[in-house]
Amino acid sequence: MHSTLIKNAFQKAKKEIGSDKITHISKYLSDYIVNHSKEPYGEKSLRVNYNKLLENSDDKIYLKEHAAEALSHYLGFSNYADFIKNNSDEETTNPPKSQNFSKKNKLVVILFLVVISGVFVYNSVTKQRWMVWQEDHYIKVNFDTEKYRVNQLKLFKEERIELFKKVSPKCATEFFNEDKSVNVWYGKNKYKKLEYFTALGLHPETGKTLKPITQYMIDKYVCIK
Repeated sequence: MHSTLIKNAFQKAKKEIGSDKITHISKYLSDYIVNHSKEPYGEKSLRVNYNKLLENSDDKIYLKEHAAEALSHYLGFSNYADFIKNNSDEETTNPPKSQNFSKKNKLVVILFLVVISGVFVYNSVTKQRWMVWQEDHYIKVNFDTEKYRVNQLKLFKEERIELFKKVSPKCATEFFNEDKSVNVWYGKNKYKKLEYFTALGLHPETGKTLKPITQYMIDKYVCIK
């Protein structure tokens, strides 16, 4: 609203002093502000703000409170609040050209980003390979939410397909390598039943991290005596 206030004040002052020179008008209005408010307000500030209007600049136009009150009174209003009340419709229906241009640019940018994001997401979903858990191993599938639930679909990983299997170990199973590293991991399914797998990872049903097998677990749950 300060932009409208400055524009109207400059137009009135231009007629009163009979000069088109911005410097003369700015000095005239600066003197009026000082006489009205008893506080100084440099003509340079008025000149800079008015030039922003002429250049359709996107920079914010701002007046100090005492200057806004003085210019409102100069235009015949009791105060700045009165000026706003009587000019709000004009500001809304006739925004500065730079404001219209800026809004249009922002709208174009937003629409562009929405389209680009949509294309990116679509390509990512359709081109990305997926897999689902099937009984005791992962299989490669297409992204199909009609056939699979979303939480069933996992990003495709070659090593998961090849190395991650559910097994039923026996006493003869090689649970450990020569370096004492483990070959079997375990975890409970949704029914709290222990299940065993050939690689470290998350349980396909519960999503909980599997634990490495221990001799204690082997003796207690696999090789039951």
